[in-house]
Amino acid sequence: MLAETIYKLMLYGFLMVSFACFYAILYTLGKAIRLPYLQKLSYSFGVLQFLSGLGMVTSDYLDLLWRAIILFSTFAYLFIPPIMWRVVTAFHERGTSKTL
Repeated sequence: MLAETIYKLMLYGFLMVSFACFYAILYTLGKAIRLPYLQKLSYSFGVLQFLSGLGMVTSDYLDLLWRAIILFSTFAYLFIPPIMWRVVTAFHERGTSKTL
């Protein structure tokens, strides 16, 4: 039983990281090359990442502290790609306006 629980936690963790990666990559590509369908597709990976994180949180094997950390990171990562896109574009806009 313990081996099955650890297997599920490892699977959920792998899926969470993989889906988060696809979410960030597709979101960035969609914004960079102005393809809205890629950006919309990225949101589906964001939802899958969120569900994978919830799968880890519902495990009875993890302590309450680890559940809280995973739940916080699951929620936080939903907002990281859009916020970082704004930060990077603002940084580059400020950098190009100073050199002109």
